[in-house]
Formats: sequence, structure tokens, C-alpha cells
Amino acid sequence: MPFRAPFVWAQIVVFLNWLSGVAVLTCIPILLMEPTPRSTKILIGSVAAYAITTLISFLNRRKVLCPLCKGTPLAGSRAHVHPKATRIFPLDHATSAVFSLIFTQTFRCMYCASRFDLLKPRLPQQSPVETDGQPESHS
Repeated sequence: MPFRAPFVWAQIVVFLNWLSGVAVLTCIPILLMEPTPRSTKILIGSVAAYAITTLISFLNRRKVLCPLCKGTPLAGSRAHVHPKATRIFPLDHATSAVFSLIFTQTFRCMYCASRFDLLKPRLPQQSPVETDGQPESHS
């Protein structure tokens, strides 16, 4: 895939966002069971981390574009999805694409249904004057 860096950064930020959400959901019962100043500070820090990573994640997922159709496969919109687009049942297409990207390093664009593999190496580009390994003669 020619432009894999935005996808890698998007999956890192989304994963950090999900981890900070788990931290918030873990800190709430701890604060309710044992309200101490330390647990309050930890909850405030985890809520702040969740808010910051949510904002960065949202902006980053909007910036990532499909190489083929130039849609935003990691951010949901009300646009018509392709019939071959994959989806995990309770989630929407964009979140399913993020899960697929994090765990398998592949995703299917929900707009053009093209499958992209981040681990596939780039093909070396050939110059347009070479055909079959022989340079053209200009005579």
C-alpha cells in the first residue's frame, strides 16, 4: 500500500482512545467503592486522556483517505456503502474497519469495497520508457 503511514497513526491513536475509555470505565467503580483523593485524581486524569485522545482520533480518522475512491473508510458518514463492504454486527462499518486494521492489518473500504493490506510490500515503480526490461530506442 503506497500511503500506509496515515493508517498506522490512525490505528495507534484509536487504540489509545479505546484504552483510555477502558481506564475511565475502570476508575468509575473504584471511585464509587472507595472515594479517596488519589482515585479522584486518577479518574480526572483518565477522563482528560479520553477527551484528548477522542478529539485527536476523530480528526485523524477524518484525515485518512482510501487510496482508490478517496472516501474516509475509518470515519462513518451518511454516504451509501458498497454492498460488499464488511461489518461486524453491532458496530458500524467504520469501527469494523478500524478493528480489522488493528488486528489483521487489512481493511475493506466501505465505499468502494476494495481490500487493502498494510503489510503487503510496495511494488517498485518502473519507468514508463522501459517495456519488457528493454529500454526503448529512439531512432
